Amino acid sequence: MLRLCLLMCCALVVGCAAAPEREIVVAMTEYAFLPPTIEVTAAERVRLVVRNIGRLEHDFVPDARGRALGLAQAHLAPGGSASNDWTAPAEPTEVRITCTVLGHETLGMVARLVVRPQASRAPPSP
Repeated sequence: MLRLCLLMCCALVVGCAAAPEREIVVAMTEYAFLPPTIEVTAAERVRLVVRNIGRLEHDFVPDARGRALGLAQAHLAPGGSASNDWTAPAEPTEVRITCTVLGHETLGMVARLVVRPQASRAPPSP
């Protein structure tokens, strides 16, 4: 009975999680992330989908700041994909993403994830 209660509580928590506002697809190919710059708005909830469309293994590795903010890293075989539901921080920042497979970063496999400030709302006109 306790097990059933725990399962139901877990299902309730997962079911109440906010859905991402949009999906961003990042493709990895030989020595590039596409797009090379990923832009999100502060506090925006997104689903990052990383796909390896190349012929070699690649990985998606956020810098220490990105990992501290909850961005997941992924190591993908050709044809593989992974996703990460993520909420951008409330403050603008920038995260460096690299492929740490030997030599790939040197060959230019680097991207940026930029968190832009939220657009300010104009006060209502009198």
